[in-house]
Amino acid sequence: MRQYGITNRFYTRITMRTLAKDTSPEVETQLINLWRQQTPAKKLKSLTGLGQLVKNLIFSGLRLQNPQASKRELYHQFYIRRLGREPADKIFAHGKSVSQNLEGDMTEPQIIALAIRQLDHLKIPYYISGGVASIIYGEPRLTNDADLVIRIFPFHIPKLVQAFENEFVISAGAIQTALQGRRAFNMIHVDTAFKIDFYPISDDDDLEIDAFARRRLNDIGAGEVWLASAEDVILAKLRWFRFGGEVSETQWRDVLGVLKVQGEKLDFAYLSAQAQRFGLKDLFDQAREDAG
Repeated sequence: MRQYGITNRFYTRITMRTLAKDTSPEVETQLINLWRQQTPAKKLKSLTGLGQLVKNLIFSGLRLQNPQASKRELYHQFYIRRLGREPADKIFAHGKSVSQNLEGDMTEPQIIALAIRQLDHLKIPYYISGGVASIIYGEPRLTNDADLVIRIFPFHIPKLVQAFENEFVISAGAIQTALQGRRAFNMIHVDTAFKIDFYPISDDDDLEIDAFARRRLNDIGAGEVWLASAEDVILAKLRWFRFGGEVSETQWRDVLGVLKVQGEKLDFAYLSAQAQRFGLKDLFDQAREDAG
């Protein structure tokens, strides 16, 4: 892989072919073959177990640091670690009933499915993109949130808040501001601190409009959901990589993961044409070279 960093408008290149520095090409090939055999549900299930382990380790550390703290106080500290102080304080200030059973929390796929059932009920079109989609199509990794691209209008706001306010922290004002400013808004699942980021689609964003037309149903183990296609995940990740100054290792690695795992299943003619159309051709060509 070549990681790009921009300094004085010139590119600095660091060559690395494998997804991880400590993985040989031979071992990576074996991993990719295993990932190709896994269903989306199996991939997400394995990561759920790992996420629970990480959560338990964080709580063990917090207990050692704060032996006299109550369970609620420990949860507050955990939420600060996961979300930052302001969102964590907001959850606890709202008086939300926070789960104190580490083993009884909903899994990430269940939370995503819960959100999507409500969107379907409200007839709000959506598709999943971002980290969750790149995990399903590419290299497994942990993520603390899910990205949903949605088609939403101001009249949806009261019903959206009403549908989610019992189990999530969500703000009508934040949604209104996001729609006016054409940017994302989010909600946080109270019992797990799992965040769902919503990206309202713009009528002039042809990349997202095309992705909507190509979305596909996939079973994530908690029900069927609409996913962006693998090709559109790559294109979205390349665009975020560019918008972020071309320095995000996570975005670039996600792109390479999808390219490597999906391989010949990808529609490279579509990818090349869209990359050219949206000014991403240089990044796409580099990603193909880095993916091998």
